[in-house]
Amino acid sequence: MPEYIFRTKRAVADIVFAYRHVAGDGNKPLSYRDFAASLREILVPQDKNLSHQTIKNWEDRVHLPRAYYVTTLVLHAPNDWRKDFAEDTLAALHPDDYKPSTDIGRRALQRSLMDTGPIKLRYDTSYINL
Repeated sequence: MPEYIFRTKRAVADIVFAYRHVAGDGNKPLSYRDFAASLREILVPQDKNLSHQTIKNWEDRVHLPRAYYVTTLVLHAPNDWRKDFAEDTLAALHPDDYKPSTDIGRRALQRSLMDTGPIKLRYDTSYINL
């Protein structure tokens, strides 16, 4: 697998991890189900769906989000953490065309340059502004 795929998966995993914490309450991150439900509110009117397993796969570096879904989120999300999440994720998927909109996205892209390979390491919150 090309290195840029590993970098992209690392960045997306950090972004999902960080936004689950941002959207959660206190020290407890939003569950995968609740995170997916929050994004699904935006996607369902657009005839798209998103499962908690999909979110977990993104965070575990199993799959990457489809740019089409992320672009739909960017276009239709209210101005809250969901729009920031979508913009940061789109920047991770296409770093030559888009820039992250928050420090979370910038730090995730910075961390993605570290060669951690395909193995999921414990997340280092010093790279993610919570």
